[in-house]
Formats: sequence, C-alpha cells, structure tokens
Amino acid sequence: LECYPRPDGTIYLCGIGGSNYVSKDELKAGAFRETCDANESRVEAATKSFQSMSTLYQKEGELDRTQACMRPCPPDAMPYMGKVPGYEGAYMNAGHNCWGIAWAPACGVAISELVLEGECSSVNLDPFDPARFTTTGKRGGRGRKRQGDDVGEQW
Repeated sequence: LECYPRPDGTIYLCGIGGSNYVSKDELKAGAFRETCDANESRVEAATKSFQSMSTLYQKEGELDRTQACMRPCPPDAMPYMGKVPGYEGAYMNAGHNCWGIAWAPACGVAISELVLEGECSSVNLDPFDPARFTTTGKRGGRGRKRQGDDVGEQW
C-alpha cells in the first residue's frame, strides 16, 4: 500500500494488489478508453490496510472517492528511459508501472542529465533502453526493415 499525504489534508492511497492484464487486442478494441473502474475488492483491501496503520482513520476517516487508471508496464516490468532511437533530441521516461510517483525525482534527475549533458552520470540507463525490445536493439533510419535489417527504400 502506498500512502501519499496531500497539501489539502487528504491522503491518496494506491498500489494495493496486482493489476489485471489487458491484452494489446483489448486495448486496440477500445478497452478502458472511456472508463476504468476501481476493483471494489482492492478498494476494500486498501481501506482495511490503511485502517490498521492509522487509528485516526479507523475512527474518523471516510473514503472520498475511488479511481482506477491504466498503468504502463513494459513486458520486463522495467521503465523505458533513454534516447528514442532514430529521432534526434527525443527522449523517453515512461512505463514505471505503480512506481512512477515514488521514482519520479530520481528518474527526472537521470533524464535531465542525459538531455543536458549528453549522458547520465547518476545511474546506468542501459537496462532501461527504450529499444531493448526491438530485434536489433535499434530502430529508426530510412527505409523498410525486416526484423531490423534494411531491405531498401520503399517508394
């Protein structure tokens, strides 16, 4: 369970349990475009978990609202961080799953180093390469490709 106190006195709770997997075909068909409802059993689990941590919430706390969202998560559960291959001056810092809020400061420093200094000195970004799932590890460039190999211009 993740607990984030907010300046207005509310507390944002998230991260209870796992997420249901949504296939690429379901997403293409429009799954969750309009609504993404919270799983009531997870809301109940988060509420009970927080009540066990906070006697004040046990006595006076009340649920303001429930929400759910799609969380981007690459197949290896590691974020995409680094230069976007084939595009000059394009960088990616995405796919952090439920850790986006917690990791934002460190990831922001890492990407800012890459953008401003040309390399990241605070962490090795190689494991997070946005091109790690492409056949050759590189994308972009002109011409048609077959499993990463150039097969010539297509006009």
